[in-house]
Amino acid sequence: MAVTVNEGRTGASVIVEPSPPRVRVLGNREFRGLTLAQFTSECGDQIAAIAISLLVYGRSNSPLLAAATYAVTYVPWVVGSMLLSPLTDRYPRRLAMLVCDACRAVVIGILALMSTIHSAPIGLLIALVLVSSFFSPPFASARGATLPDLFETGPPYVRAVAISRIMQQVDQVFGFALGGLVVAAVSPQGALGIDAVSFMLSFVLLATHLRERPVADARPLRPMAMLRQVGPDLAIVWKHPVRRTLLGFTAASLLFLIAPDGLAVVYSRQHGHGAVAAGILAASQPCGIALGAWLFIKFVPTRSQSRYLLPLGTLGAAILALTALVPPVWLTCLLWMASGMCQCFVVATIAAYNVVTERSIRGRANGLAAASIAVTQGLGFVLWGTVADFGGAAAGVAFAGIAGLVVIAVARYLWPYDVIDDAWARLAGAQERRA
Repeated sequence: MAVTVNEGRTGASVIVEPSPPRVRVLGNREFRGLTLAQFTSECGDQIAAIAISLLVYGRSNSPLLAAATYAVTYVPWVVGSMLLSPLTDRYPRRLAMLVCDACRAVVIGILALMSTIHSAPIGLLIALVLVSSFFSPPFASARGATLPDLFETGPPYVRAVAISRIMQQVDQVFGFALGGLVVAAVSPQGALGIDAVSFMLSFVLLATHLRERPVADARPLRPMAMLRQVGPDLAIVWKHPVRRTLLGFTAASLLFLIAPDGLAVVYSRQHGHGAVAAGILAASQPCGIALGAWLFIKFVPTRSQSRYLLPLGTLGAAILALTALVPPVWLTCLLWMASGMCQCFVVATIAAYNVVTERSIRGRANGLAAASIAVTQGLGFVLWGTVADFGGAAAGVAFAGIAGLVVIAVARYLWPYDVIDDAWARLAGAQERRA
């Protein structure tokens, strides 16, 4: 957990409609370009994440600062999910994505150059990572809002969204594993340069494959009105018992489940391993998340999913606590992958969260959910990185697991079982109507 807090991580059900002919999603040139751009930029991001974490830890020998390189990437999602993403409705979305890619390429290029100067302050390097990350929320928002423009509503659009969500996990696994190899083959500085090139390649793919479309909302932009709306939106989410429970449980769980993402590099280095082992460790939990989500959706009936939320959270935390035994890296990979598989409940909670949220407020509710999760994930990086500063990476992950067991115990005591079961009944009913 790594976290990251945009299009969501819910499962998608294919809507069967006999009348329209089947559309080959990847046969759409615009979607193909959008998908290739997503693959290149997301893989580049994961390569850069491994590189900058290794670079900072190598210079500072501080697990906290290494974890901070991950934590700062979540800060923009707190602000961006609520304030920056709406900008993509007021400007052409293709232009918004191109500007974001160009700016990220420039900032990461500067970061790559600055990282070659050994006397460059670590704070400056982390600040450049933060600046680059501010372009991610509006890019993700523009990309997600563009998909409905590429396909008519129905099966093609659903398949396109499903492909995009699968790609997010595949990119994370592939990017982390490849990142370790790239850093080992070249250097952290070279890996950052590759990330800058990936944004340039994404820019070219978008410029050559996407066509310009009109602005979605031509009304004048009123920043103060957007700020004033945050409070009422929070009240809408928090006063609803199901939304409050699901969002609170998911955010609190990810506070401790994110620990391996921020400490994989440190754990590898403290065990005498290099960039390749760090990349494999970092990829283990996302790999488990992808596998667990697939198994959970495929084999657990929707109406029964709610009864597994608390047990899965408990099991995931208990597995992380086993890191206290300081197992070898290969065994730690298996443990963290198993913990990632237990995070499959997040897919179900967000699906139910969307079903119980009215369509008219769903966009704002999802933005607030993304911001809340980003806050807890960022706090998790800092908190467990601080523990690792004193006791080592194994202690940081183990304490996260123990804290998780306490959180789940409190959640079990406060859990509104009847209300949650009713939400999953509605989710099952919605899926049955689409089938």
